[in-house]
Amino acid sequence: MQAGPRQERFESLDVLRGVAILGIFAVNILAFGFPWYAISNPTIVPELYRQGGAFWWTVSETLFQMKFITLFTAMFGAGVVLMVGEEKPSPKTAIHRTRMFWLFVIGMIHNYVFWYGDILVPYAIAGLIVAGARTWTPRRLLIVAAVLIALNFGVLYAQQFAFQYMSPEELDTMIAQMWAPPPDALEEEFELYRSGFFERVGPTAFDSFMSQIMQGLIFALRTIGIMMAGMALYKSGFLTLRWSAGVYFGLGAACAGIGAAGSYWAAQHSMSAGFDMLQSYPSSAALYWASLVQSFGYAALVMGLCTIAKLKPLRAPFAAAGRMALTNYLASTFIGVFIFYGPPGLGKIGTMGFDGLAKVVAGVWLFILVWSPIWLALFRFGPFEWLWRTLTYGRAQPILR
Repeated sequence: MQAGPRQERFESLDVLRGVAILGIFAVNILAFGFPWYAISNPTIVPELYRQGGAFWWTVSETLFQMKFITLFTAMFGAGVVLMVGEEKPSPKTAIHRTRMFWLFVIGMIHNYVFWYGDILVPYAIAGLIVAGARTWTPRRLLIVAAVLIALNFGVLYAQQFAFQYMSPEELDTMIAQMWAPPPDALEEEFELYRSGFFERVGPTAFDSFMSQIMQGLIFALRTIGIMMAGMALYKSGFLTLRWSAGVYFGLGAACAGIGAAGSYWAAQHSMSAGFDMLQSYPSSAALYWASLVQSFGYAALVMGLCTIAKLKPLRAPFAAAGRMALTNYLASTFIGVFIFYGPPGLGKIGTMGFDGLAKVVAGVWLFILVWSPIWLALFRFGPFEWLWRTLTYGRAQPILR
């Protein structure tokens, strides 16, 4: 996502950003197609046990869950260094703050008007925080990132640890509110999201608010840490193809394989435990750490592919998708809302199995990869990139090529 000027454009950054945007939707589709509880506890919907549901859920958990949002977060951190520069003080600091302000505004509209799963608001806040670290060395950035990510894991552990001190009544209440709501509450959720836009936008604001609170309390330190790690990877040359192809492919295969094994174990543990909230810690811990290793492996493999000149035509649609990351992220929301929420949408929430959701994902991926290069052949920016840039500079920016 960009709004400011760029002195140099790296294809590898655009390609990886485009890959991340596609992968994020493969996870977000669960939150569109089912109530948000199903992301952590898919047993609340019968589709898990129908039409290959367990298979598709395992694929999502093993290959996508927490991986592509990690990549996208790291790319955002790299973008801060690229946009603001490493000068101290930087003449672009004021522009960066304005960019983050307008990203915050766009995110708030996205979160409260369209969909509760917004990531733009936490990105805008974290983007202001990490800007102060853009002058650090890669080593210092990685050390601080590791500390923050470990502290974030401690927050998750503390939450799990607190369960043993809760009374049975308190646990039952928490489970009903956050993990396994009763059938009548689920049906109310379905009816709410199948209702018309003006009927649901007010009541769903609570879901939006709770989503923001949970992101802030549970994942803020991880988000900031991963952005710093992205800064380090950019400054070290990892994201700009300054490493050898052999290193990229070697690290990519090893890390992606190790991470996938850990993620698969986490998925199997969740299923064998019956998705019991009180037994979820081992699987959530394995997924937390495995996703970091796996994400790095994915990034290395993409960088390796970017070193092969003959593959440039195949990379072009992904690079175009990455150049329009903000537009494609929001477009994915609009498509999801139209398909699964009520008027003016189709109201399909709760009516598709996991295999049906996989088909929607494939369709949206195809749409993004086709329309992005066509749009950029005619225009300089994606429509929302243009809007963000215009708001940042306070005047309409040229958009036609």
